[in-house]
Amino acid sequence: MKKQKNVNTVVKNNVTSIEHLAFRLPLYGAIGFILFNMIAMVVYPGGTYQNPACESYVFSQNYFSDLGQTQTMDGTSNFYASFFFNNGLLIIGLLTCLFYFYLPRLFKQNSTTYTIAIIASIIAITSGIAFSGIALTPSNLYLDAHMFFVRWAFRSYLIVAILYIAAIYKSQEWENKYALLYIVFALILFGYVLIMEFGPDGKDSLYGLTFQVVSQKIIVIAFVVSTIFISNGAKEVSKNLNYS
Repeated sequence: MKKQKNVNTVVKNNVTSIEHLAFRLPLYGAIGFILFNMIAMVVYPGGTYQNPACESYVFSQNYFSDLGQTQTMDGTSNFYASFFFNNGLLIIGLLTCLFYFYLPRLFKQNSTTYTIAIIASIIAITSGIAFSGIALTPSNLYLDAHMFFVRWAFRSYLIVAILYIAAIYKSQEWENKYALLYIVFALILFGYVLIMEFGPDGKDSLYGLTFQVVSQKIIVIAFVVSTIFISNGAKEVSKNLNYS
């Protein structure tokens, strides 16, 4: 249910064309990321931690990061898959930074929500940088750096989700369904962070590999879906606030 608001009390908020673009691009970026990953999965030569000789991408046994490696498990060149995956992830990282840089502007009508949004967006921008960092550090070449960026991207984004739950809930301009969306995403993300830390090792057994890979697929799908809906919400709010 949409919150009641007094239009007369709304502060005029002229939204620039760049901001309009920033609120729309994540939708296209998410779609592009999906398409790039589908292409990468098709052209991936094959190989998993448990079966290096496998000749195709196995959805339940290959990490997304396998697509970004310069070589497969048996040393085969992985140029084409890594090109599509890493560029798709770079785009997601850059658009995340752009989106959250402008998002606090949609919370300026209340000083408390504006402050919360600024703090959340600063953290979100570091998360976007981390997503780009994942793309720039293939796990077969820079494993430690790669895992640092992976952990930071997801852990920091959990904080972002929690803060924006509070900001949206207190905001008169946003519908509560977007706070609910962040709640669901935060719960899924929290579960994945726990799995990364305490779940079975994917290199020890097929069960462990499948458990970790499927969990990663779920959180990435949740991230893409939430990005699409939050982007749409920002687009609607920016349109409502543009009274000039």
